[in-house]
Amino acid sequence: MLKVALSHDIDRVYKTHQYFTKSFVHLKNMNKQGILNQLKSIIKKKPYWTFDQIIEIEESFGIRSTFFFLNESIKLNPFSLNSYKLSMGRYNIFDPEIMKVIQYLDENGWEIGVHGSYNSFKNYALLAKEKRILENIVGHSIVGIRQHYLNLNDCTWSIQKKVGFKYDSSLGFTNDIGYRDNRYLPFKPLDNDFKVIPLTIMDTCFMAKPDKWDKYEGLLDQCESTGAIMVVNFHQNVFCKYDFPGYKEAYVELIERAIRRSASFYTLSQI
Repeated sequence: MLKVALSHDIDRVYKTHQYFTKSFVHLKNMNKQGILNQLKSIIKKKPYWTFDQIIEIEESFGIRSTFFFLNESIKLNPFSLNSYKLSMGRYNIFDPEIMKVIQYLDENGWEIGVHGSYNSFKNYALLAKEKRILENIVGHSIVGIRQHYLNLNDCTWSIQKKVGFKYDSSLGFTNDIGYRDNRYLPFKPLDNDFKVIPLTIMDTCFMAKPDKWDKYEGLLDQCESTGAIMVVNFHQNVFCKYDFPGYKEAYVELIERAIRRSASFYTLSQI
C-alpha cells in the first residue's frame, strides 16, 4: 500500500527583501514576465501568506498535512552574508496572526511540528525552548520536528529525543530528491521511543528536475515495492504564483498522481 505524508516548512510568511532581490534578478535578465509578476506581488498584500490556498487544496482532497513552524532567534551579523539570509524577514512566533493560524490548523486536524531554528540541531536548551513555546501556543505536546536547512550532526537525534520529540523528518536532500543514504524506511536510531522518517521530496529540488514527473513515478514505484513513505515538503511561500509559478499546480498534481495509485495520506505523527 502506498503511503504519503505531506508537509510544509514555514520559514517566511511575509515577503520583505525578496521584493528587491527578485526584482533585481529579473531586471538583470531582462525577464519582462518576472518584472511584471513582481509588480503584481507588490500590489497583492502578503503574497507569502498562502495558508488559505494550502487549506483549500487539502480540504478538497479530504487530507491533512504537517506544518513545521520556525522560531528563528539568530541575530544579524552585518559582516556575514549568511546571517542576512537567516535573520532578515523572519516572523515573530508570538505575532497574533501567526498564533491564530497555528491554532486554527491544530484545531482542524492538521499537525503542528517544530521547525528547529538554524543552530538548534546542536543546542539542547534552544531546541527545548522552541518546543515549549510552540506547545504553549497549541496547548498540548508537540511530537515532531524538522530542522531548518535539514541541519543534522551526530548528536542531533539524541538532543531531539532528550527534548521530548518522538520523531524527526530532517534526513533528506537539499539539492536532490529521493532517499538520502538509501534510507527508505522509517528507522529507530536510538531506541523504540524515537523514530526518523526520511524526507523524499523538497519543492525547489523537485521543480528543478526537467524529468520530475518520471522521477516522481519512479519514487512512487519504489515506495510501493519497499514500503517506504513518500514524504513531501512544500514550503508555504512557494504557493505564491508571482515568485514561484507552477509550484501550486505541481503540488496538486503530486497529490492527484498518488491518489490514482490508491495512496493513503497521513500526517507525520500518524506515521
